[in-house]
Amino acid sequence: MKIFIVITGSEFTMGLKQEKNSLFISREAVKRGADVIGITIAPDNIYSIQYAVKMALDKADLVIVSGGLGPTEDDMTREAISEAIGVPLIFDKDWLDRIKQALKEQGRQVTDGIKKMAKLPYGAKKIENPVGRALGFIKVLDDVNKAIAAVPGVPSEMRPMVLKLFEMLKMKELAGRIHLFRTFGKPEAEIDQILHDIDGRVLNSSPKGVDVFITDKNSFFLQNKVAVVRERLGELIYTEKEEEMEEVVGRLLREKGLTLSTAESSTGGLISARIVNVPGSSEYLMGSVVSYANRVKTDVLGVSEKDLMEYGAVSEPVAKQMAEGVRKLLKTDIAVSDTGIAGPTGATPEKPLGLHYVGYADDSGVKVHRVVFKGERNDVRIAVSQYAVNLRRLNCRMKIL
Repeated sequence: MKIFIVITGSEFTMGLKQEKNSLFISREAVKRGADVIGITIAPDNIYSIQYAVKMALDKADLVIVSGGLGPTEDDMTREAISEAIGVPLIFDKDWLDRIKQALKEQGRQVTDGIKKMAKLPYGAKKIENPVGRALGFIKVLDDVNKAIAAVPGVPSEMRPMVLKLFEMLKMKELAGRIHLFRTFGKPEAEIDQILHDIDGRVLNSSPKGVDVFITDKNSFFLQNKVAVVRERLGELIYTEKEEEMEEVVGRLLREKGLTLSTAESSTGGLISARIVNVPGSSEYLMGSVVSYANRVKTDVLGVSEKDLMEYGAVSEPVAKQMAEGVRKLLKTDIAVSDTGIAGPTGATPEKPLGLHYVGYADDSGVKVHRVVFKGERNDVRIAVSQYAVNLRRLNCRMKIL
């Protein structure tokens, strides 16, 4: 089946917000053996949406439209689809009654805008919204053997409704289509060279590393590729699931019963914030000291004023003492520190933009890593936080094994 995805929203075409719904829809479609042949974004304009829908229907068997099903004037996806396929909109009485009852219980009035969220093209099958009021639908166009579906743009509403859509179309998830490797430690170009002879590979780079997608329609061939990639990339792989580095590290720390602390400067608390993203992290994260100012480094963490003067805040001795200081202060098994120049200012001939020292302390001592990450300020900070969390993964993994 050929699928075309249409995303609506002027916030995307104007660059005010990043569009992510197509990522979820396309990945779920590919998992079910479909070919996503195109993705387009249309502004909140009825003629632009009509054009996108007609163009997509001309090329694909199924068109999935996300967005524009709300109660406001610029939510006009229903009307655009109605005009594009020549089918009038009607109210789904049961859904309208539900909306009215819910608003009555809240003491709110039912406006015309809210009512329209219960409309769908004549003859369409509804896709109920599990968390919101906007009704989705799928309309089969029997004369051309095609279909068009519409779901809300709010991700928490869109995701379960897309899965329901595929269920209605009897599109079951297929084994052996895509395998994900999430890696950190080498740039995209080097990963690509390592895997140069593996066909069906797709690489996606970010400050958190390189995601490697291995694809094949034949599950046997896919598993052979997966085994080769796993052997070649080795410790660069931190997970083969849709999860973050901090989730992987959290499991390792919990298994070993280790506690940790952080002393952060350039990252400004980002490392500990990522650890706290994981439910249950209070079992192993004891605390963090954000020592952005040198006074905090000396007064709280015990960093030598002499070393700060001689080597500067961005230096190996300071990173070492920060890690030692926070580990002692918070009495943890492991401590991580960072100090660096995220930019865009602060560089010197000896200390370039992106230079960071990351310290790792445990009962065997302290090791400081010198790294340089290029890019925008916050991308650099994310990369440094990923490096620091990855140190814990590698060290904890060795301790467990």
